[in-house]
Amino acid sequence: MIDVLTTTQEGRLAVVELKADEDIHLPLQGLDYWARVAWHHARGEFKKFGYFPGKELSTEDPVLFLVAPALRVDPATDTLLRYFSPKICWELVGIDERWRRNLKPVFRKRARREGSTDADREVA
Repeated sequence: MIDVLTTTQEGRLAVVELKADEDIHLPLQGLDYWARVAWHHARGEFKKFGYFPGKELSTEDPVLFLVAPALRVDPATDTLLRYFSPKICWELVGIDERWRRNLKPVFRKRARREGSTDADREVA
């Protein structure tokens, strides 16, 4: 089961995969959900079955957010993310370890776009 499926302000579907502890499966589980959402979206099923009423959904592929406490992101995550297709727009968000009291991003890493460099990656 997907953790959260929502939309951006622009109407793009957003898959949010959440982990509370270190888990090597974070990127692969997120990718699996992303692929399922993209498949249903390409067939117009979210609109057809009444998801997100009143919201105009973008025709773009979904965006994938991978969220975990910053100090608990498995070291293999960066390696696995390098193998994702450039077609997949992903963002890894490391949150403060005290996330239960105050949800605060500590860092963000984004998929590279054509012509971008490592300097384009944002650190909060």
